[in-house]
Amino acid sequence: MKKKKGFTLVELLAVIAILAILVLIALPNILNLYRNARKNTFVSDVQNIMRSSEQEYVMGEIGNENNTCYDSKTNPLEIEARSNLKYRVNLNKGKIINIEVLDNNYYISVSNEEGIKRDSIESNKVKTRDNTQTLLDCNGNVIVEGLSYGLPLIIFEGGIPDRGYIKEGKLYKEDIKTEIEKLESLPNKEGYIFKGYNIPESDIQIIDEEGNIKKENLSQIKESITLESKWEERPKYVDSELHGADPVLGQGMIPVKIKDTGEVVYVDIYDVSNKWYEYGKQQWANSVILVDNPSKEYKAGEVISESDIRGYFVWIPKYKYKLFNMGNYTALESSKPEIEHEQIDIVFGLTDTGETSGECKTPMGSGLSKASNATKECQLNDYMTHPAFLSIPSNGFWVGKFETGYNQNSDAKLPITDTSTWTKEKTQVNEEKPQNIIVKPNVYSWRGATIKNFFMSAYNFNRTLDSHMMKNTEWGAVAYLSYSKYGIMDEVRINNNSDYKTGYAASVKDGAGSIESTKTLSWNTETGHLASTTGNISGIYDMSGGAFENMASYMDILNLTTSEMTLIVNDTTYNKYLDKYSKLIVSSSSYNKRILGDATGELGPFWNNETYNQSIYFADFSNFVYSDFPWFTRGGWLNDTTKSGQFYFSGNKGAISTAGGVRLILTPTK
Repeated sequence: MKKKKGFTLVELLAVIAILAILVLIALPNILNLYRNARKNTFVSDVQNIMRSSEQEYVMGEIGNENNTCYDSKTNPLEIEARSNLKYRVNLNKGKIINIEVLDNNYYISVSNEEGIKRDSIESNKVKTRDNTQTLLDCNGNVIVEGLSYGLPLIIFEGGIPDRGYIKEGKLYKEDIKTEIEKLESLPNKEGYIFKGYNIPESDIQIIDEEGNIKKENLSQIKESITLESKWEERPKYVDSELHGADPVLGQGMIPVKIKDTGEVVYVDIYDVSNKWYEYGKQQWANSVILVDNPSKEYKAGEVISESDIRGYFVWIPKYKYKLFNMGNYTALESSKPEIEHEQIDIVFGLTDTGETSGECKTPMGSGLSKASNATKECQLNDYMTHPAFLSIPSNGFWVGKFETGYNQNSDAKLPITDTSTWTKEKTQVNEEKPQNIIVKPNVYSWRGATIKNFFMSAYNFNRTLDSHMMKNTEWGAVAYLSYSKYGIMDEVRINNNSDYKTGYAASVKDGAGSIESTKTLSWNTETGHLASTTGNISGIYDMSGGAFENMASYMDILNLTTSEMTLIVNDTTYNKYLDKYSKLIVSSSSYNKRILGDATGELGPFWNNETYNQSIYFADFSNFVYSDFPWFTRGGWLNDTTKSGQFYFSGNKGAISTAGGVRLILTPTK
C-alpha cells in the first residue's frame, strides 16, 4: 500500500504568505467598497428625508405660504429611519431650502434659497462626521451638541474610531460619557468657560483608517494635556439699544436688580434671558459695592442684605445727542419766553461723532462751538458725542444712586452695624475722609466740607474704579438722559426731607421741607419713585433738593484760595476730573460760556422773575458762575420748592456750607 504525503511546513507557510499578500492587495479595495456602500446608504437616507418632507408639505400644507420645518426630535417625518439618523429640513413654499442630516459616520448640510433638488444630493457633498457638528431642531434647540468645547487628543483621517476629548477638567472617550482620567484642577477665570487645552501639532498623532501612524510624537497624553489651557468668553446679557455701551463692572462691583420694595437681588450677568436692564423701558442698570466684611459670600439669585451694602450705583451709557440749542445767551429776557422745552434726542453707542453731515466733533471747552482741531462748527440738529464720555474715555460711567452719605461709626468700622446714634449734625465733617463714604438710601447726606475735602475724598474712595467727584458735564449727561425717551421725561420730584436723608420725595409736587412721614416719603414707595431720573426705582435719586451738590467745576480765575483748591486745579494729575470755565465770565447770566452738554446755557432762553434767574426747563434756578461764586452747584436745596430740579444750576465760593453735599462717580474700564 502506497503511503500518503502531506504539506511540508515550508509549503504551508508559503500558502499563508500568498494568502496574506492577496488579502493586503484586496483589503484597500474591500475597505473602499465598504466605505462607499455606507456613504451611499447615507445619501439614500438624505434623499428619502427630502422626498418625505415634500410629500408631507403637499398633503398638509397646500396653499400655506409660511416656512415649514421638520426635524427628527420635535416634528418628525413619517418615515422609517435608523435610530442614529438625526435631521432638520426647512421648506419655503414647498421648496426645500435647507437640510442638515448626520449619523454616527457622516454629515451633510446644504442650503439654497432657490431650492434644493433631490438628485443634487450626491456623495461628494457628504462629509465625514468629526463630532464637532451641532444640529438644532426647528425651535433652535440642540438635538446634537458638537464637541467644539474640547480638542481631540488623537486625530483620525477617514473613519471615526475612538478619540479622546477634554471637557470640564476630565478626559473622555468619544461619547463624552466614559471618563478616562481626571485632570489636575483648572485655573479659575471669571467670565470664561474652559474649553480644553491647546495642544501643539507636534503632540498629535495622526492615524489613517487602517491604523497606520502617519505622523507621531511619543509624548505621553498626560504630558500633552498639561499645556496651555483654552478658554472662551461666556456670553453676557446685553441691551441691543445700547449698541455696545453696556455696563462695565469693575472690581468688587456686583450687578443687581432692585425690586420696587427696595429689595436688592444679585444678578447672573451670564443668564442672557435675565434682562437686568432695559433702557428702552426706562430700566437703568444698577450695581452695588459691599462693605469690607459682609455677613456672607453672596451668589447670583440671592437677596443682598441692606446692612452689607456700602454703595449703590447707576450706569450712564455713552451716547450722542442732537443739539437742540447752541446756548449763546449773554443776557436775560424781560419776561418769560413763549417757548416750550423739548425732549432731548439721544442715541447710545461707542463711536465718537466727527465732522460728517449731521454730526460734529465735540468742543470740550467753555464757550466753544467748534472743537480745537476741527474745521466744522457744531450746528443745531447735529449729533454730538456728549463730552462727559470723552474727558474720561469710557463706555459710560457709574453715578452714585444717592447723594453721598457719611458713616458715623468710625473710620475703621465697616460694615455698618449700628445707626441708632446717627444724627444729621454728625455728618458735617470738614476732613478728607474717603473711608467714611457711603452711598445709600435713608442715611444723612455728608455736608459741611470744603470743595477740596469733598474732591480728594471722592478721588481716594477707590482708585481701582477711578472714583472722583461729579463734575458739571457728568451732571449734564444724567440730566439730559432723564429728559429723553429713556428717562422720566419730567422734572424729578424734590427731596424735601429736612433731616437731609437721602432718597426721599415730597408727597406733593414742589413740597416744602418736612420730616413728617406723610409729607416726605422713602425712595421705595410709589411716590418715592417720582424722585428718580426714570420715574421708577432703577434711576438716580436726590437730583432735585436734598443738599445742593457741589460740582468739580469752576471759573478759571486767579484767586481760588477760598476753596483751598489752587494747588489741585494747577496739578495736571487732576485735569480730567475738573470742568474749567472761561476767565471772561462777567455775570451770572454769561450763559454763552457754557460747555455744550453741561445742562446750563443750552437750557435757555432765560429770564428773571424779580427774585432769581430761571430757564425754560421747569423754570429752575439758573445762575451761571462768576468771579464771586466760581464753583458750580446743582440740583437745589430741600426748601427750594419750585427752584430745584435736575436742571438747577448756580455757583458758590467753594467754602464750607451746611446745605452743600457731593456726588460720587466711578469710571472702571474693561
